[in-house]
Amino acid sequence: MKRRLLAIGITAMMAVSMFGCGQKEAADTTDAPAPAETEEAKENEEAPKAADDAEKDETPAADLLDWEQELAKTYAVNGDETFTWGYITMSFTDTFCAKVQEEVENYTKENYPNVKLNVADGKNDVNTQMELMENFITQGVDAILLTPVDSDGDVAVCGLAQEAGIPVINITAEPNCTEEDHFFIGSDHYLSGQLQAEYLIENVDDSETLNLCYLEGSNGYTHTTLRKEGFFETLDKAGYNYELLASLEGEYLRDKAMDITEDWMVQYGDKIDVIVAANDEMAMGALQAEQAAGVTGIINCGIDANDDAKRAVSEGTFGCTVFQNAVKQGQWGAIAAYSACASELQPEFIEIPYELVTKDNLADYQ
Repeated sequence: MKRRLLAIGITAMMAVSMFGCGQKEAADTTDAPAPAETEEAKENEEAPKAADDAEKDETPAADLLDWEQELAKTYAVNGDETFTWGYITMSFTDTFCAKVQEEVENYTKENYPNVKLNVADGKNDVNTQMELMENFITQGVDAILLTPVDSDGDVAVCGLAQEAGIPVINITAEPNCTEEDHFFIGSDHYLSGQLQAEYLIENVDDSETLNLCYLEGSNGYTHTTLRKEGFFETLDKAGYNYELLASLEGEYLRDKAMDITEDWMVQYGDKIDVIVAANDEMAMGALQAEQAAGVTGIINCGIDANDDAKRAVSEGTFGCTVFQNAVKQGQWGAIAAYSACASELQPEFIEIPYELVTKDNLADYQ
């Protein structure tokens, strides 16, 4: 039996904003004052310049979000020192990682003009990432940015850079190595699952048992485990009335999720009320399977707030998605890399907050 959505609004989340990029002013070409000028005239001339300089110095931090202001006191959000970085992506074909990569490239170009950024495709393969890491170390890069393919397998990949004394900045995903050995720029993945669960608790009636299917991410990823734990532990703590019909690994892939959902619809028929997925690609695969079968009324929930997921929220075929901020992950990946090179900062976790996206606040994310 399909559940109706309750008329409970979700508090609108903070709108996404971009960093302001402070640019250097052109050199002052004004002629020096004549000797006959008074000291008062000199002071009057220099006062506006001092005010301009103060305004310029404050510009980079002025446009940061609230949670970024404190970080900006320690990290260099722009600079002109010369460095070379290697950036090993998880895969050029992953939708979310491609957005992160684009922002790393854009932010570096705009804010660190003397940094040479070399980007390589990890091809979703640990061995490929290992080879790329060895190549970058041989080239003598100053920092290495990495989105790990496998949380366990990439421990050795990070270890190579640490042995060479090269700072490692992990973006989006984190290997299972000592936290003090690397920067991690990403989000609290437990929270993303928690937000999905809170959406159901606050919006989907459980006076009758809710029949639920869950699409898991790839095994071996820390964020796969945390998203699932955050979701189910939150439901259970709230005493939510649900039955888990099935939970299968969809590998974060749309086609894989579509095949699984097709099998579920054959197996469970119209019993399915909700399908929750560990990312939007899988949630969209589930939706496409439903649409191909002419099935309506299933509530789908994803993570990432990709464009097609936001359209689905607008059309009512998704109940919610969870915004994972690719722009901020990319920006702070670049900022951490530059700051590690320029000032030898100690590695830390820089958390980029997740945000729930529903029809109520969708306009903030368009």
